[in-house]
Amino acid sequence: MGDKMSDDNRTSGMGLWTDANEMLRAAKHLMAVKQFALSQPLYFLLGHALELAFKSYIRAKGASLNSLRTVGHDLVAAKELAVTAGIEESAWLDKQEHLAIAMLNEYYRRKEFEYRVTGVKIYPEAKLLVELVEKLLNGTHDVCLKSI
Repeated sequence: MGDKMSDDNRTSGMGLWTDANEMLRAAKHLMAVKQFALSQPLYFLLGHALELAFKSYIRAKGASLNSLRTVGHDLVAAKELAVTAGIEESAWLDKQEHLAIAMLNEYYRRKEFEYRVTGVKIYPEAKLLVELVEKLLNGTHDVCLKSI
């Protein structure tokens, strides 16, 4: 029980923001290599960056780690919590971005980027996801920094 409390005290919105930024940087490196442009690792990193970007803002606004865990890996649920917490005051999401999040979520929340699932898949454009994560991180940096 002590571990959960110490994790809750040690994990700030800025810590999660930093993790999201690192996932984004890794995704950008993969995008620079042509054979990874539509790869599962690339979309896993982009999904994880999105998840952490939303959760960093939610955490910075005072949510507990346990409440973040209940969201799991559902990008739409994380986005909705972030919107409720006010993220669109810092980084407004347009219709195309909402759609891209929903498209990616179909595979990300079921961990299909980590464990191969065969069949036809339609992914949002990676460049759009990169720009979205950058917008979220740029817009929420100051709020997350204050959470330290």
